[in-house]
Amino acid sequence: MPNLTDRGTARPASRRVAAALALALTLALCAPPVAFAAYPGDAGYYPPGYDPATYPANYNPYLIISDFNWRDSTSMSQAEIQAFLASKNSVLTNYSCEEGGPNGLHSTVIKPASVIIAEAAAYWNVNPKLILATLEKEQSLITQVWHEGTYNGPYVYPWPTGAIHGTGYHLINAMGVGCYPGSTDTHPGFGDQVWTGTQKLGSAPTDPSSAYYWVPGRVKTVYSYPSAASVQIVPMNQPTWNFYAYTPYFPQISVWTQYNKFFGDPRIDAVAGRIQRFYNRVNGSHFYTASATEAQNVARNLSAIYTFEGPAYSLDTTSGANGQPLFRFYNKRNGSHFYTVSEAERDATIRNLRGTYTFEGAAYMVSVDPISRTPVYRFYNRQGNSHFYTIDPAERDWVIRQLGWKYTYEGVAYYVALAR
Repeated sequence: MPNLTDRGTARPASRRVAAALALALTLALCAPPVAFAAYPGDAGYYPPGYDPATYPANYNPYLIISDFNWRDSTSMSQAEIQAFLASKNSVLTNYSCEEGGPNGLHSTVIKPASVIIAEAAAYWNVNPKLILATLEKEQSLITQVWHEGTYNGPYVYPWPTGAIHGTGYHLINAMGVGCYPGSTDTHPGFGDQVWTGTQKLGSAPTDPSSAYYWVPGRVKTVYSYPSAASVQIVPMNQPTWNFYAYTPYFPQISVWTQYNKFFGDPRIDAVAGRIQRFYNRVNGSHFYTASATEAQNVARNLSAIYTFEGPAYSLDTTSGANGQPLFRFYNKRNGSHFYTVSEAERDATIRNLRGTYTFEGAAYMVSVDPISRTPVYRFYNRQGNSHFYTIDPAERDWVIRQLGWKYTYEGVAYYVALAR
């Protein structure tokens, strides 16, 4: 259950579900026995040697990117990709080569790098931002300056004595596909690297024998950087599984770091009506927003204070089911936020507590109709003078049972019509 103590954050529902599925499905999938349980799980949330405190607060090694951002193949046009490369003074800005092609079908047509990236993204239904982040992760092709090296040929092992890789080598191995010693799955050349690498990142096979096959709760064996040991983990979605199949090392911080540096937290997407939840580690409160722009700003600029916990829920935005504004206040004294659907409570707060609260207007639209709606439960944190909201009955019951000394249950605050 979520940890709402002073020590840490509450796990979002997606993590709780994944952990439960891990326990239920590990036996069903007949995973091989190991020295310790798969992670995340009730036996331990992180493998031995991994200290989450040494990584960014908003990083989750089991959920690297949201499904929406993974599949957002129209997030950048070819012209926008070209402009991005130019803005970074990338060696790819004016680079053209043979385009490569899908499924190993090599095409010798010469095209600019931005065109190759855009076409591969569209063909495999993968976000071009993820391709750009991978190009940087694997060969630093976004930020490196063109340089010569003593060795620019194909990958060989051991490397020639005194070898220094030049940009030519980095282009040949752009996405890192088949670059490890002894690999038979080699695709030398920028075009083929982009096409094959994007295919692997976008893979979602239905064949259980595939290395890229994923179902919720499936266990994957990888290697842990901190402990230099084989560990078993439970990636929470298909793209995260793909990252570990692509590069079988825990954690997958490199691709997250590059994506976050260029485009913002890859787990925060722009799905209409999605309510993102953050935990304020300073005052122990929670912050909720429907704005992807605001969520990215908090994740990027306020990560020293806020931990991103993922989506709280997704609202139905296709009908008028959510027709009542949810009003938001900012507590100037402790930095927390207060939400209410009650116009009377809004007016009383504005009238009587203006020295404490700043009225910030409507946060998003909810409902006051309980029919065919999901209740949102509200708690008052007596120690922090803040409120906590959840739609999860299990989380509600756990807080009442375990944290009643700290939280006062105030019942249903409002209702929401959820996206289907």
